[in-house]
Amino acid sequence: MDDLCLVIIVIAYFSGALMHFLLSSYVLPYRHLTYVWVFALRNHKKMGIPCQTDLVLDRQGYSLGYSFQRRCALWVSYIISRESIGVDVERINDFDADPNVPEEHRVKPEDYTNSGYDKGHLAPSAAIDFSRKSNDETFLMSNIALQDPKLNRQAWSKLEGLSRKWTHTKGKLYVVTGPLYGSRPRKVKGIPVPKYFYKVIYSFSHKKTIGFVMPNEAVNNKKLWNYAVSVKEIEEQSGHRFLSKLGRKGTKIKRELDIEWWQKG
Repeated sequence: MDDLCLVIIVIAYFSGALMHFLLSSYVLPYRHLTYVWVFALRNHKKMGIPCQTDLVLDRQGYSLGYSFQRRCALWVSYIISRESIGVDVERINDFDADPNVPEEHRVKPEDYTNSGYDKGHLAPSAAIDFSRKSNDETFLMSNIALQDPKLNRQAWSKLEGLSRKWTHTKGKLYVVTGPLYGSRPRKVKGIPVPKYFYKVIYSFSHKKTIGFVMPNEAVNNKKLWNYAVSVKEIEEQSGHRFLSKLGRKGTKIKRELDIEWWQKG
């Protein structure tokens, strides 16, 4: 009997050790693969399309409306949550022309070379990296705009960082972002240069919105909140209509601007 008990204890010990090894080596490092499919199935247009465009494309982590005239997306919408931004696959930084855009309207990475502008992500790589494919798709040139380096790397980058942080305190967020153009924009290799960039953010849990419109020029991090506006103001400036799926109740939500609530983090 004593020998049998000893055998059982030894088997239990090694079974536990084997289970720990399997969990630590093969299960936990890849646990995100069991739920990333949920993020890939999100409908990133669920709050409505801001404006009509020549082409609408749906990706794993975002949707966009592409303009042949501007050779750029006029809007990109995406949904992020604490869970989806928490996966964090390795970033490749490999920009590619988008094969889903007709060739005559397609932008290539080399079109931005020596332009003086950054390849500015509209749907940000750092927020959409729950899978290799979702992150790679943020580097398609249909998701890129000519953006001043001192905007892209300063205030705009800070705003994107805040958006990710807000998923921990404001819940799941719906974000729409895009360029705005003047009446006669200058061009780089036939690509119009945006005059401004806008971002609309909506908290599903708290039914609150905030918007930002920044000029396509140097904007310091410390000046970020100077560019906060209501979503309604962005609608008036752009001619777009955001959050249309909210219906009439969305009118009041889009007019409100509670900067202090968003600043609390």
